[in-house]
Amino acid sequence: MRSPAHRRIPEAGRGGRRNVRLNREPSELSALAARGGALGTRAATVLARVDWPGKPGAAAPVEPLTAEEQSRFNAGREVYRNICQACHQPDGRGQERVAPSLVDSALALAPPEVPVRILLHGKEGSIGLMPPLGQAFSDEQIASVLTYIRREWGQAGAPVDAASVGNVRATTAGRTKPWTNDELLALIPGGKRP
Repeated sequence: MRSPAHRRIPEAGRGGRRNVRLNREPSELSALAARGGALGTRAATVLARVDWPGKPGAAAPVEPLTAEEQSRFNAGREVYRNICQACHQPDGRGQERVAPSLVDSALALAPPEVPVRILLHGKEGSIGLMPPLGQAFSDEQIASVLTYIRREWGQAGAPVDAASVGNVRATTAGRTKPWTNDELLALIPGGKRP
């Protein structure tokens, strides 16, 4: 059984790993590391890959979701499981030659207008074609699934609301073809190829 503080170690891109974020310090592991010896050294190595609130040098804490955002996240989990998971997989890592990873994705974690455009109108890419879902999904469904994707698997992306989706839908209403990587990257300040 997993403790409430347990989270899987997600990969960062193709080669590295990023730290696991826990809700609290893993005190038993910290005590083991403090004892020293071979096992303590191993525990210290694991602790170097773990962050928790108050840990010296840890990344800034992620703003918790409000009750409304949490509800949207939960609804987004169901949309993801029913629609997105077949290509992007339960862990968000995608499939070779089918769908890219959503974990640490420059486009998924970009300002919300970017992934909203992808869901509304689709995206052409070197891995495959993301189909447009704008006709099938409501603004609330798109906001929900993006909130889920941007906060699941240890990610710290900002939640998305239905009003933002509606604004993007209105400004891109004349779009008739999928977006390209270059078009989307141009919308990200300092955008670079994912």
